Amino acid sequence: MPTDRTIDDAQHLYERGHRQFQAGEFREAIESFTRAIVLRPTIAAGYRYRAMAQLELGRRIEALNDLDQALRLKHDDPQLYADRARVLFRQKAYEGAIADCDRALALDPGLAPMYGLRAECYAANGESNRAFADYARAIEEDPDQAAGYRLSRAELFSELEDFDAALEDCEAALRYDPKLAAAYQVRGLIHREQQRMTEAERDLSRALELEPIRAVARLARATVRMAMGKYALAATDCDAVLLDQPEHAKALELRGLCRRHLGDSTGAMADFNEAIKRNPDSPLAFNLRAGLHYSLAKYNRAIQDHLEALQRNPQDAGTFNQLAWIWATAPDPDVRNGDRAKECATRACELSEWQEPAYLDTLAAACAELGEFDDATKWMEKAIDAVADSSRADYELRLVLFQQGKPLRATPNSP
Repeated sequence: MPTDRTIDDAQHLYERGHRQFQAGEFREAIESFTRAIVLRPTIAAGYRYRAMAQLELGRRIEALNDLDQALRLKHDDPQLYADRARVLFRQKAYEGAIADCDRALALDPGLAPMYGLRAECYAANGESNRAFADYARAIEEDPDQAAGYRLSRAELFSELEDFDAALEDCEAALRYDPKLAAAYQVRGLIHREQQRMTEAERDLSRALELEPIRAVARLARATVRMAMGKYALAATDCDAVLLDQPEHAKALELRGLCRRHLGDSTGAMADFNEAIKRNPDSPLAFNLRAGLHYSLAKYNRAIQDHLEALQRNPQDAGTFNQLAWIWATAPDPDVRNGDRAKECATRACELSEWQEPAYLDTLAAACAELGEFDDATKWMEKAIDAVADSSRADYELRLVLFQQGKPLRATPNSP
């Protein structure tokens, strides 16, 4: 049995560990709790407190080990199950987290935050009905945290494309807390999804006023501003993200697009090159650089980048279409390859279930490059039937070209 002196020494170390934890001195706190555990290894609280300090340092495995030990010593403590459920959720071990939420609630039905956490686990697991039931229970049982639960439920509604319900939850969250930046961010993303760009820009700007360091909101606002033609402002948003996170590949891709629209080909190329360096597995970065090469009439380089993109995503219809377009329509005969153009255009149409008029248009051009003008006319007519009015005139001009037995030659600036 521990002596009174041992108990006093352990208590002193626990108290010191708590002070260090509160002061943000997590390594020192771990050392104090470890020394306390050596003196009194059968006290579950020591392992729990050390686990909390481990979490602050990102040491989730060590934290889980400590919580496991604490539960071996005190298997009827609902708070320990709650703590472990949170760590398991961060580890994306959703089934284990759900099981611990169940145990915590069985021991203490009043642990309302466990309904919210279990709802997030169910949502991540694709069990939306169970998630909705738990969110409703969490909102009812834990009104002080209702804004957070409403916001999480809004995100789930949004994922399921129930945007009206998602907006309703965002607005309810803002009634609870009018300065909840995350609610403005989520509502802004919903507006963007529904093409309400003015409202999206407004909400994302409000989120950034409340919390300026929000990379998701800033990049989302950049995409919204690009859609609105505000390329300089969008580039400024990307600059802000890159100032804080210089290796952010998505911000580099977006800024490269902005620079391209602003006529800065050199800057755009530098951004796309750096994005590929930072994330060499991204097919988008290669396709973006390919598009820039194409705009500069560097067709072979564009082809090479599209092929690199295709290696990273062999099921991307857009990449097949771009390759087919270059091989079918490039003005340089050394670049054109009718057989490969038709093969890629056909694959693009297959992947899009023959519903995309732009891909049918490319297939028509590929057939024309091979001299198959009857087929070119057939596919062009199908494209015209499916295309929106804004592109119909261009397509009809191509139809006339193919009916005259002429292939299409396109430059980067042609329709």
